[in-house]
Amino acid sequence: MASYAQPAYGGTLLRQGSDGPDVALVQQWLNEAQKRYPELPKLTVDGRFGPDTAKAVRMFQKLAGLSADGIVGPDTWDALYDGYAAVHGGGEIWPGISLRAGDTGATVRSAQQKLRFLVPWLAADGRYGPDTKEAVTAYQVTKDLKPDGILGYNTWYSLYGA
Repeated sequence: MASYAQPAYGGTLLRQGSDGPDVALVQQWLNEAQKRYPELPKLTVDGRFGPDTAKAVRMFQKLAGLSADGIVGPDTWDALYDGYAAVHGGGEIWPGISLRAGDTGATVRSAQQKLRFLVPWLAADGRYGPDTKEAVTAYQVTKDLKPDGILGYNTWYSLYGA
């Protein structure tokens, strides 16, 4: 298994009932995995780990030779990323949903690390709190983007240089 997934595994198991940008990223990776495993179902990327996502994770795990428990831990995270990177190359992708106050996880921590060039005191703790919202708003102002403090599609692609 790779240990270089982008963003790096955040340490929180993702399972049915989880939600947020990390789940949306997993859903994106699972949809991409259909190119290798066409039997995987197409998922709606909504950031909610419901029964359909759990089923797709179990199917992916089984096909990839992993323990098919329906939980995304570090091995499943890296295997999903490896499949994506094999087709598209390494790097981070838009998770498919906007990041906003209250979100947590690896995707938030990655964005915080990117924002530290502008706001060096920003903690990269994986929690999208008031400081992160302020940093996103400041970044948006510098880039002539809508200063709403939400890391949406346009802000993401500006920040990640895509």
